[in-house]
Amino acid sequence: MKKINIENFDLLSPKYERENIQLGLTRIKKALGELNDPCKNIPAIQVVGTNGKGSITAFIENILYEEKKNIGVTTSPHLLDISERIRVNKEKINKEELKRLFNKVENNIGTNQLTPFEQIICCALTFFDLKKVDLLILEAGLGGRLDATTAHRLRPVIAIGNIGLDHEEYLGDSIEEITKEKVAVIEKNAFVITCSQNKKVEKIIKARAKEVGAEIIWKEPLSINHELGLKGNFQKQNAAVAIGVIEALNYLGITVKDFSIKKGLKNTKWSGRLEIINCFNKKILVDSAHNYPAAKALSEERKTWNNNQEGIYWIIGVQIHKDIVSMIKVLIKENDHILLVPVPNQESWTLENLSDIYDVNKLNITEFEKVDLAFNYLMGLKKWPKCNPVLTGSIFLVAEFIKFASNQNF
Repeated sequence: MKKINIENFDLLSPKYERENIQLGLTRIKKALGELNDPCKNIPAIQVVGTNGKGSITAFIENILYEEKKNIGVTTSPHLLDISERIRVNKEKINKEELKRLFNKVENNIGTNQLTPFEQIICCALTFFDLKKVDLLILEAGLGGRLDATTAHRLRPVIAIGNIGLDHEEYLGDSIEEITKEKVAVIEKNAFVITCSQNKKVEKIIKARAKEVGAEIIWKEPLSINHELGLKGNFQKQNAAVAIGVIEALNYLGITVKDFSIKKGLKNTKWSGRLEIINCFNKKILVDSAHNYPAAKALSEERKTWNNNQEGIYWIIGVQIHKDIVSMIKVLIKENDHILLVPVPNQESWTLENLSDIYDVNKLNITEFEKVDLAFNYLMGLKKWPKCNPVLTGSIFLVAEFIKFASNQNF
């Protein structure tokens, strides 16, 4: 495993992290033992699933923050800054503190050859231990059974977001295999909170819970009576799971007032998810949909957009290992335009390799070398589209555009 030069956080880029994925718990369990098992007696809410993990985590975090609970939260991946991934009471870890923790991990347990994600989890748990938090929220990175967050032994509450096909190269080629990897985190006496799932997924969740003696709490999407800080009809489902987690905490002796739930849901923000970004006084809707289930949810949202029937300009960038064909089929309608761009620092779909597997003659596709060039193309149109252009396909592409827009708006 290549060592991280902590003075150069570029090595903690998504590309570097992806290139060094090695699932397994042996390394991190040994490493945490050598760090004196930070947070070993602090209960954790573990959040797993294919889509919605970040939103569920954000809703839970904001509710508990309003209740003034002392919480440590780790999420993955980050949007703009790696410090986003380690938070105490909604405050990001200081960059210098993070560097000190990385040095501590490297100096004390460098022989364990941890992956970048495992190093981050070690830093997070060590930091939370120093801050003496009372409760953890651990968003799984990839899968569940062999995810580094599962190395934390005390996980009495498991939140499961929507499960679908993604990361097949690591988790399996079928929905059944992927689900088994994710629900393997469920252990004896755990409270499992989830939403309506694919029938095959539901069957596997039920079987795992029965096998280990866990209790499942099924949640229906929230009604329109609840005000959510996150846009999108699908967030009603994620918020319902978050409320189910809060209800389950009662069994652990952690009570939360209804007022805190209401205010927490309303105040939740999660950048890059159905977010309007202003650039040169023009509006672009950005969303981090990076797989078919997320693209399908985005397609459903489209039905609520004004003037969407007249056609939408889509700035799309998708990593080469993702199923772009399924995403395009569910997103693109008549009169739409695709502005195809690469995902920054990632091997991405191009017009050339897309044409080998998909009938592009029926689609209006223009390819650009960079996302800013695609935006400049939009600026050159005679009229700005009536329906806001949409940028999607990868959280890393969203991050790149947010940085670009921020620089232009100064």
